[in-house]
Amino acid sequence: MPKSPLDGIIVIDFSTIIAAPLIGTLMADFGAEVIKVELPK
Repeated sequence: MPKSPLDGIIVIDFSTIIAAPLIGTLMADFGAEVIKVELPK
């Protein structure tokens, strides 16, 4: 299986509104490890 374009990249996602959460999802689809940070509820 070929390597993904973002394989080995770690992304920290602080996003909450508009299109930013979608970008984290797309980065994960391309192989990045995405760490989602959310506000406490």
